[in-house]
Amino acid sequence: MKSLFLPALSVLSVLSACSPAKPSTAARGTPTVGLIKPTPVSEYQVRIPPRWAGLYRLDTLSTQERGTALPGAIQYSYLPQNSTQHTETLIAVAVYDSAAWARVRADSGPPPGDSVAQRNDRVYIVALPQSNPFASGTADSTTFQSLELTADEAAHFVVLP
Repeated sequence: MKSLFLPALSVLSVLSACSPAKPSTAARGTPTVGLIKPTPVSEYQVRIPPRWAGLYRLDTLSTQERGTALPGAIQYSYLPQNSTQHTETLIAVAVYDSAAWARVRADSGPPPGDSVAQRNDRVYIVALPQSNPFASGTADSTTFQSLELTADEAAHFVVLP
């Protein structure tokens, strides 16, 4: 299983409640619609695409998994149809203080994700899978591909209230 922050992905499952869909205008002028849902930390919310309904699980990342990110890092994982397969990350969200993010960016190698928002000395990062982890042609591969976020969806996934 590929990790977006660290190799170990044993995480605590957390359920979140639904709230009404709120449209926003994306950078290209097209509406980005999804369910705005709370996260385990009230600092931000996320925009869940309607096509994800019933196909994901929300997990929080442990201290080891989140590295220098602040507490409350989360991961949305696809729940495979084939019960012998492991869940796979659709997106992870972490918040860094700006100094910690600057240090992470200065490290050699790729950063753990892309900055999508910044407010009050906080940088909001999203990390997407680099590839489809399921065997080509399988039902899980097809479903996972249909759930992958577009660049626009990823850029607007984090909602700052």
